[in-house]
This record gives sequence, structure tokens and C-alpha cells, in this order.
Amino acid sequence: MRNIFSLRINLFILVFLIFINALAANPGDKFCQLSVSEINQILTQLQKDCPDFEDRFRAITFKRLNTPYSLKPIGDGKCYDPNPVFNIATTNCTAFILTNVALASARTYQQAGSAMAYLNYYPVLSGQDPINYQNRIHYTTHRLLTSDYFYLITDSIANKSEQRTINLVLNRQKNGSHFLPIDWEGNVELNYIPRENIAKETLSRFPAVCGVGIIRKELFEKGIIIGHEGIVIDGEDFIHASLAAGKVVQENFYSYTQKRRKRDGKFVCDGIVVYKMKEVKE
Repeated sequence: MRNIFSLRINLFILVFLIFINALAANPGDKFCQLSVSEINQILTQLQKDCPDFEDRFRAITFKRLNTPYSLKPIGDGKCYDPNPVFNIATTNCTAFILTNVALASARTYQQAGSAMAYLNYYPVLSGQDPINYQNRIHYTTHRLLTSDYFYLITDSIANKSEQRTINLVLNRQKNGSHFLPIDWEGNVELNYIPRENIAKETLSRFPAVCGVGIIRKELFEKGIIIGHEGIVIDGEDFIHASLAAGKVVQENFYSYTQKRRKRDGKFVCDGIVVYKMKEVKE
């Protein structure tokens, strides 16, 4: 078993080096600055050299470090939110994960853009267009509970006695109004690992690549449970689009969960949920 694991690690390192070399024709260029044709070349080569979705996702995640942060990098390309459906030039925490899954699933930039219809929107009847603001999956919590491409694994990381449960109506604020201007609210129950139960031993149970949702209790009154999210590699490296840093950064995940905000001294993390991503094959 150990030999198989070592072989997998060595294979990933080899593929990652090939991936980096694919950018050699554009020394100094960041991934977010590459042209569509350059992205197509990289994605095609990555699919060929790295048949495993998780390895492609991991490589793309590292390559997108330092991508500039934007509050609204993606939208519906029309009407209420005319921002592009797919965008790699800038990102926020959720867009970073969605577009990485799309890129890791695709052979071309166009295919990655098409994947967003499945990743960022609820399913619709055949022939209908899913891409509109009202049909977008605005809440990470609901995506993790309902999407075909994301699923929670928190129960495999911590036992029930180490978890807490929150029951909340998403998008319903304390005063009864909707936080977002959509004709939707959702009553959900979510189990999470509170910050005080996050230990380095807990992180040793993480898979090699996974997503984490950051619970922020101060947002509960706004009808929000997960206030931030990112990717954890090998239970140690937290790669996420940081508003404070203004870009995608890499830092120690355990240290992040124990961090306090400078402006008010509050913890940035009140708890976590852990999840996995699936390849879009539509």
C-alpha cells in the first residue's frame, strides 16, 4: 500500500513538472494572463499526461496562486449580473474552486466555460437555459448538500461527538427579509467541526486534496453559514482567494483556523466542513 502511495506521489510530481514546462514558451506569465489558445494547449497536455481528475485539479490549483482577487469575478453574462460566466483573470473564494473544477474537467477553455452551467446552477429541464441569476447556486452550503459535483466528507474526518449542528434558513435574515434578491430560501441542517475541535491530528485524516468551507457564526443572522472556502492539500496547505491579501494565497491551514482578524480580534474561523469535488463529464 505504501509503495502504491509513493508511486502516486512520484507520478504527480512528474506530471506537475510537465505542466510547468508547458508554460516555458511564456516565461514570467501568470496563468491568469495567458491567452485562450495557451490555456487550450495546457489543458490538452494535462489531460494527456494526467488522467486522474484530482491530480489535474491539484496542479491547476497551485498554478493559479497569486491570481488577483475580485468580489464579483463571475456572473451570468446578462441581466442582473452581466459579469462573465467563466473567468480566470480574477477570482474570489468560491469562483476559485468552481473554475478550478471546470478547468480540471476540460480540454479547452470553451469546455471549461460550458462546465459552469453544471457547477454554478441548479439543474433544469432539457432544452432550458440554466444560466440566470435566480437559478444560480448562491450558497456554498446548499451546493454541498445538493450538487452532483460536490459532496461532504466531514463525517469521515471527525466523529459525531466532535461535531456541532446548525439549523438555519439560508437567505433569510434575522429581520425576515432576504439577504440576496432572489425568490428563494432554504431550510438546512449542517454538521461542522468547531474550531476548538480542529487539531493537527484532525488534519491528518484529510484526503490529499479536498475543499473546506469556513463557518462564520456572525453571518448566521444574515442567513449565511459558510462565509469562506478554499482548498487544502495534504492536510497542510490552504490555498484560497483572500480578500485581505487581494489575491490567491497559500498558507498553513491549521494556523489559518486559529487566526484572528486585525480589525476586531475575532477568529476568522468558527468551524469547518470538509468536501470533495467531482469531474464534470457532461
